[in-house]
Amino acid sequence: MNSNPQKELKLGGKMDDWGPYGKKEGDWIIFTVGNPVEGHGYALPRNIDDIVSQYIGLHIALKTGSRYVAHIPYTTDHAGDAAKDWAPKYIPVDQFLANVKEFMKYHIDTYKNLGLKASKVFIYSGHGGNDPLLKEETVIKEELRLEKVLIGSGGILEQYVNKIMIATKNLATQLSNTKNEQKQIGNELVQILLGAGHAGHMEHSLAYALEVMDKKKLEIMNQQLENDFEKALLKYPPVGGLGGYLLVGGKYESALGSRKNDKYGLWNCLKTLRKLDNGKVKPYKELGKMIIDMIIDIYTQILLQN
Repeated sequence: MNSNPQKELKLGGKMDDWGPYGKKEGDWIIFTVGNPVEGHGYALPRNIDDIVSQYIGLHIALKTGSRYVAHIPYTTDHAGDAAKDWAPKYIPVDQFLANVKEFMKYHIDTYKNLGLKASKVFIYSGHGGNDPLLKEETVIKEELRLEKVLIGSGGILEQYVNKIMIATKNLATQLSNTKNEQKQIGNELVQILLGAGHAGHMEHSLAYALEVMDKKKLEIMNQQLENDFEKALLKYPPVGGLGGYLLVGGKYESALGSRKNDKYGLWNCLKTLRKLDNGKVKPYKELGKMIIDMIIDIYTQILLQN
């Protein structure tokens, strides 16, 4: 073939159907948000909420062809100023929402200036304290002039209880060798799911699934919990649904709820920690993976359908 120095091979506008995503590539842009510094006990990273949300956001992008744009570095908490004691980067809800919108606007404008699609936005939050953000879909859509805004969290699983129970039963079967063992493991998995809360069995299971849990440090902490449960919780107060803070009471009870008014389910998480496996944290790597994969699959389908 003879060369032709004058010929130009311009591909702009000609690649829309290339690749596995075709014309859907970049339809949605994805942000994630968690908590950059929050105590979760001796064995978990302080940014575990960030890690989980970033993992989920990236894998939704890989499955849908969406663009994972950025991780929002801010965080808030329903406990108010008391949260600074275990989450020192906490800022009040109003400031958090304003910062989030400003952060998003910069990135959205950047994408639009590049001529990339940026009208459909999905935000995944991996920190329960950021839940006020879930009510801001309409406000963000209007203020940032977007076509669609979807804000998600692990709370979506409450709409899929039957699916979770079936998957949990199947998992118990996979992890057991006998009927009795299957029943025992199945009961433990259900207890973990029903008693999920801050730095409990479930959150340790998520970290274990992502290989960011320190097994040696968990062993040390568990030994201390088994030897003197309440003393260990005062040393590692975030564990078991902020269990050490619940035991101290005072301003923490006002912020987090009492035994009679367990408004955030933290006392239930502490109860589950106390009664399961003699007060030790017992994570199931396979359960953590099951939950993470389920969240990814649910939101993948939602984005693909919209």
